[in-house]
Amino acid sequence: MTIYRKSIILIVIAGLFLMGQINISNASPSGEIPVRLKTGMITEAEFPEKIANVTKSVSSEILQIETLGNRIFLLPREDLDTQLYVVTQDNESFCLHLSIDEARAVSRIKVGKPRQQVNEEESSNTVNTVELMKALLSGRQPSGSVSSEPQSKEIFNNSKLRIAIDKIYEFPNNVKALCLTFENLTRKPLVVPIEHIELPGLLAVSIDTQVLEPRPHDAKKKTSTYRAKAYMVVERLNQ
Repeated sequence: MTIYRKSIILIVIAGLFLMGQINISNASPSGEIPVRLKTGMITEAEFPEKIANVTKSVSSEILQIETLGNRIFLLPREDLDTQLYVVTQDNESFCLHLSIDEARAVSRIKVGKPRQQVNEEESSNTVNTVELMKALLSGRQPSGSVSSEPQSKEIFNNSKLRIAIDKIYEFPNNVKALCLTFENLTRKPLVVPIEHIELPGLLAVSIDTQVLEPRPHDAKKKTSTYRAKAYMVVERLNQ
């Protein structure tokens, strides 16, 4: 798994290397921050400062929580719809609205520091990471983006795992959203450790399934379980 994890990091960096410098705009500080979870799957939320306090209204049997520095790890055990309050050491407060959404759940999200004042021009260029992932997972083009398809889609192939970039969405503030396909080229199950990726500039990542089934012996067999769609929201890397 370690080899594949390092390989995925390297090939995604290579695929994004020509994307240049970026600045990230954050969601509005007013109201709740929606976070969609999947039962039995860990979702990591990263905050701008170290976490000082967490308040929840459900039991640990329903929602397990672990904190590490400025990160919180959420593991729902059953259906839920609740608020989670996080206070960081700089006394900033965040209200996360947690809900179960099997189709739109993400395994990682970055929460930006709240802005108390945002002018109209900045607001029009703001990209809400959660809403962006919601659009990607539902197959819609994210609002305010320009789409493109790379001429060379394949960015990695080691005869065991193939990764291709299907589509790229670019935003005025230089945020990039990627739609990828992971394909198992072997006759054995293959685990894709995408939740462990520590890619510089990675804001959110999601994959349909982390276990790719063996490639069928019969090429005509109608099955897609050896492939999985993945979605990433990233900052552009320095050239």
